[in-house]
Amino acid sequence: MPLSLALVFHFNQHTNENIALAARACYRGLLLVLRKHPRLKFNLHLSGTLLRGLPWFDAECLALVRAGLAAGQFELLGSTYAQNVPYASDDWDNAQQIALHRAVLRELFGVSPTSFWISERSWRQSLLPLIAEGGYTVTPVEDHMLRAAGAADPAPVRATLNDQALTLVSDDTRLRTRFNYAAWFGRRAQLFKYLHGLAAQPGAEQFFVTYAEDAEAMGLWGWQAGYLPQAHWQHLDHLLSDLDGAPDYALRHLSEARAMREIGPLPDGAAEWMDAALRRVDAPYHEDGYADWFDFLQRAPKQLKFQHLFGVVRARLQALGSARADPGYPRPAQTPGDVFFRQALEAFCHHQYEFGCIGVGGPGYWGWENVRSALTLARAAELADDPQPGRWIEDVNGDGADEIVLSNGRQAACLTSYGGRLLYWFDTAQGREWVGNQLAVPPATYNVDVHTPPAVETRPLPWLPEAYEANTRAWPEAKQKEALPTHMGRHLPPWVFEGEPSELTTYPLPVSGTTPRQLLTAQTGALFDSLRVDGGPETPQTQLLDFRFEGEGLTFLLFPLPELYLQKQVTLADGGLNVRYVLDNRDAAAHKLVLRTSHELTPDYAQGLAAGRAAYTYTKEKRGGATVRNTVTGAALRLHTRPAAGKVECDENLLALRVTLTFRVALPPRTQSVVEIKLRHAPPAAA
Repeated sequence: MPLSLALVFHFNQHTNENIALAARACYRGLLLVLRKHPRLKFNLHLSGTLLRGLPWFDAECLALVRAGLAAGQFELLGSTYAQNVPYASDDWDNAQQIALHRAVLRELFGVSPTSFWISERSWRQSLLPLIAEGGYTVTPVEDHMLRAAGAADPAPVRATLNDQALTLVSDDTRLRTRFNYAAWFGRRAQLFKYLHGLAAQPGAEQFFVTYAEDAEAMGLWGWQAGYLPQAHWQHLDHLLSDLDGAPDYALRHLSEARAMREIGPLPDGAAEWMDAALRRVDAPYHEDGYADWFDFLQRAPKQLKFQHLFGVVRARLQALGSARADPGYPRPAQTPGDVFFRQALEAFCHHQYEFGCIGVGGPGYWGWENVRSALTLARAAELADDPQPGRWIEDVNGDGADEIVLSNGRQAACLTSYGGRLLYWFDTAQGREWVGNQLAVPPATYNVDVHTPPAVETRPLPWLPEAYEANTRAWPEAKQKEALPTHMGRHLPPWVFEGEPSELTTYPLPVSGTTPRQLLTAQTGALFDSLRVDGGPETPQTQLLDFRFEGEGLTFLLFPLPELYLQKQVTLADGGLNVRYVLDNRDAAAHKLVLRTSHELTPDYAQGLAAGRAAYTYTKEKRGGATVRNTVTGAALRLHTRPAAGKVECDENLLALRVTLTFRVALPPRTQSVVEIKLRHAPPAAA
């Protein structure tokens, strides 16, 4: 029998614009190469955070995955949703992560995998029942951990704990290095010599070895180092052709692995790459000052800080779940409170992205700090379960700054106490989210003071592929010889170059200029206003320093000049929000004002995530307003204005659309002018 070989490609990004770069520099080309070899089987893992953004940026990648699944060529792995390291995380968190990722895979692909990807490959025996209870039977484990437990060869083994069992297959670290070297430089002899040696060993018919690597290694890493992704796709294509025609090897799905014998408990183990990166200063993700990964876990300040923050949010969610007698995932939602509780759980999981991994996260990192959004959604669940009409001040998201909540028992709005920016808006009677966008991770430093939205960032846009063929024919002049270890050397151990030529063939990126590009922002909320007086600078109304409860709503005040003030009044109404801007000129001189108000809109947010950018359409209304509609559910948000806005614009935020209205107001001496905006929601039945 041929040697059983599993190729596992791990696709993972947080929900940000890096997904678009990864799709163009890596994912499309890699998936097309894999699909070119229909007789070969491949194992893919796509993280939950990636799957919340990939539909927005590149639905074609998802179509390629679905085609491979339908053909029986691809098999998916489950994991923790946000790739938090299970070893480093609380097991309540791990259970939520595993169940949520499984739910997302069912939603997008209609599958329930049986093979499991252990995030960052670190092992503790107590994870075994947690993985098995999540519905999984097989998982790769790094070879050095299996050897430490007594596995003398790479045959699958059966491990047990508390009446639960898993089949463990060998994640071969030396195979990984040799495969990468072959795919990056086209030098395959070292790889096939290693595989031939495995296949020639006694009992090799029982072996099951795994190459498991980040999908980003097949294009994105090279692009980041300055090389053509097409060269790596071309080398991979040739490598797979060799495997396809080799009788000594058979590519398998992990689910085909069968344990050959029992094995005792595995000792705790860290991923080889993390220990190596901590020792090597030039390695990706290196952090100074730690002997190994276990030392990092014990002493890293960011680990300790966010363990505490996650613990605070966890306690809140556990108490709410207990009070509701609701375990969350995988049980489907039946009530509006159920919907918001599950959104709270997803926000909690989402913002633990790669927690426990070196070189990731820390204070100010949006992907961890915004775990606080789970507290807001938990509050929405409570208001849906037990409507509380009224107006009150509350630190809804636990950031140390008070927000203002307006509730009429059917809907609830959360606004900043400075400027009245609308952070969240819920239909608590129907379980709908109109404004929020809590899963987007903007390219900005998290500001605990949510009164100020994320800053817009501009970065250079380097060259990216426009086509995804696995060849370099379009760049014949790019081919060159480069001395070892090349710019890819930081990803490889020195031993792989032993016996290799002193120069390798590489394909640098085309020499081209870079274009400044404004990155997509998010978490800007609605009712985010600015004011320009007499052609002066645009002043954001986050400087509205005074507010009071007045009438049925809120009033905010701004004094841009001693005798000129703006009054912003916000009230809840049937079907939406009313906003009234009173511009009062008490001066003896005339003034010209420009009022801009932007609105990040996410009608039926949770129900649109799987559809991506196609979930939202924008229509400019004849009388100066606008409508954003969710194409999945039919629910819509409409902006009505009086007078008509002089300018109405729509642009993309990350996972949301943003509508900006501009009003030009001329104020003669001692006069007032009023601008009104009605933000109305229309559920599907009324759309």
